[in-house]
Amino acid sequence: MFPKSLISFSLLLLFLIPVFGKVKGSRYGVYEGKIRIVFHLTKSKDFRVFTLENPRRIVIDIYGESSVSRLRLPADMKYRVGRHPWGVRIVLLYPRNFSLKYFKLREPDRIVLDIYRETNELYSELVRIINGTPPERKSPKVVIIDDHRKKEEVKKDPVLRIIEKAKSQPMVYEERVIVIDAGHGGRDPGAIGYGGIREKDVNLAIALKVAEYLKRDGRFKVILTRKGDYFVGLFKRAEIALRNRADLFISIHSDAAPRRNPRAKGTQVFALSYERAIEKKRQILVNRRYARLVLGEAADIRSRVVKRVLADLAIDVTLKESVYFARILSRELKSVLGRGVYFKGIKRAGFAVLKTPGIPSVLVETGFITNPSEARKLKNPEFQRKIAWSIYRAIVRYFYGEDFGQKLVKY
Repeated sequence: MFPKSLISFSLLLLFLIPVFGKVKGSRYGVYEGKIRIVFHLTKSKDFRVFTLENPRRIVIDIYGESSVSRLRLPADMKYRVGRHPWGVRIVLLYPRNFSLKYFKLREPDRIVLDIYRETNELYSELVRIINGTPPERKSPKVVIIDDHRKKEEVKKDPVLRIIEKAKSQPMVYEERVIVIDAGHGGRDPGAIGYGGIREKDVNLAIALKVAEYLKRDGRFKVILTRKGDYFVGLFKRAEIALRNRADLFISIHSDAAPRRNPRAKGTQVFALSYERAIEKKRQILVNRRYARLVLGEAADIRSRVVKRVLADLAIDVTLKESVYFARILSRELKSVLGRGVYFKGIKRAGFAVLKTPGIPSVLVETGFITNPSEARKLKNPEFQRKIAWSIYRAIVRYFYGEDFGQKLVKY
């Protein structure tokens, strides 16, 4: 009788006890004005991020994880790990003035933490606008003597209350900032296609429709590099993404072919090329001004070996995440547009708008406006909406994974 009861009790525990995983490690990149740290998880977990004072530190509580592998962090940042019944707590010691932005990515599951150095009024103002509320302050040091005293301290200490109520409180994540770039504009019409169709008009029409979907969705902050027919310089477009702390940058264009090949057709997606990435690393090592732009204060490090490592890290997110998003966008374009469009795949290029350190960036050529058949499609508002719908679907899938379909706004 006793063994049978023990087996039944063991089976009950198997169903009641949550399956814990592991924080598999981290990687980081140093950019102008910010440090990005990416924590790799075994599976999707709830988490909470907040700050404490005296000393200044960042706390990441990850619920449902049992351990943390060795973390890769910047040289001036120390950390410690605490294990609790509800999961793990990672404390980052970073004794500087900073502000935070964080979000979750899926497939693979990651927590992304952006630490912005408050070195000028621009960043301070952006912090105030984006975060909305000041960081939490630590209550006086807690010394627990007995159970009664512990209960009293829990009531007074906001950090302890967070831990006690962790599983009952809803999780709040930062708004994702998406920059949509309509290519050309104003005095720069772009390519002139079949029937006099202008690339700048097609690009803007699609960009506005993408923005419409994202705004209706409600989970994204949308920034348009242009909202009308006016000129914006190439590097200004990248600067807009950096200033607004973009999580994703998408540039929309239409292709054109030489007169000898008016039947050229196809839709394709571009990400930063390896050649351009290597060129960027080389510039960081030899050009002090460029190094300052990309690495910020870390550009003052004298060690060439350390600077080479930082140069590698600086393009890591831009290169790898851009290709990852490009693959998602390609699948959505093929799925939504169907057989009516010839898809040319993913290519690498060195376009100026793709050189946004720390921000995943792609450029999509929606079709050839010099091809009579594709020009008629690109001029059609319904076809423009399908392209915009594809881009919107890719954005949601990138941030929310395979269950994205349940969270889409209606077409």
